[in-house]
Amino acid sequence: MKKNLGKIKKLDLRSIFVDEAGEFTPWLVDNISILSEKIGIDITNAKRENDVGDFSVDIIAEDENTGEKIIIENQLEPTNHEHLGKLITYASGIGAKVVIWIAKQFREEHQQALEWLNENNTENVSFFGIKVFALSIDDGHPAVDFEVIVEPNEWQREIKIKSNKLDECHVRYLEFFSRLVNTYSEKGLPWRRLKARPDAWIGFGGGRSGVTINWAFRGSNRFDIEVYIDTGDKDEVKMIFDELSKQRSEIDKKIPGLSWERLDDKRASRIALYNQLSTSIKNLDEKEFLVLIDWAIEKMNLFKEVFTPYVKNLPND
Repeated sequence: MKKNLGKIKKLDLRSIFVDEAGEFTPWLVDNISILSEKIGIDITNAKRENDVGDFSVDIIAEDENTGEKIIIENQLEPTNHEHLGKLITYASGIGAKVVIWIAKQFREEHQQALEWLNENNTENVSFFGIKVFALSIDDGHPAVDFEVIVEPNEWQREIKIKSNKLDECHVRYLEFFSRLVNTYSEKGLPWRRLKARPDAWIGFGGGRSGVTINWAFRGSNRFDIEVYIDTGDKDEVKMIFDELSKQRSEIDKKIPGLSWERLDDKRASRIALYNQLSTSIKNLDEKEFLVLIDWAIEKMNLFKEVFTPYVKNLPND
């Protein structure tokens, strides 16, 4: 059977965005989800042109899962030394942990420079080189897409962190979450890519600013999956918790065994499902590691499926 397939045509970016600062940067802010999907980071709170000393960075944003600063510098032309210098200046001035350089084309020396920065910086900063291009199908509406040219080598980063005089407990956190992240990636689950760190928790955005869904090691040899609420405003946190509590009977049927913790004496609140471990993270053996990873992935999938719609439907006030 003959199929009628369209022809892809490459377009000049300047035929779509005549002005980089006035047209492309605002478009990217409004369509930041496209870039998020490409690099696997939940980019949120994207804002245009923030001053850093005498310079102005094109876009400053945040990683929704960690709250870390992200800077994005755009070029609709091939990369140049001036923009490389600006990137480093902006990163240090803002304290960014993710640095994204978008350009029409990456010169070999600039690609090598980003790779070198990923391999040799000691501040756990991730550098991305992203090629931007435009195309259309059968002379239809133009579309913009991105190609990842340079991204961090997380394995190298993990080795450096491990060797950075961490105590045994934090080395084990890093080992566990690295294996957990790799396992869920291998399963092809539709979640954002996470960066393992030597911390007791790691998580995803929960569908609203200030709400995350985490894996976390807790006291008394417990490990949990939790909806963690901390917007920075105690009254707002308790409002969100109370609104979710109105659906408690329905949610409890979908996820039996939940612990609803309003934590009135604290700013944050949580809704958690606990797994009581036989020993501390430092003493878990290989079999217990694997069993806990399977449990963590299964329950995280359930939490994201159940809680995300409720969180997204919360009132704004």
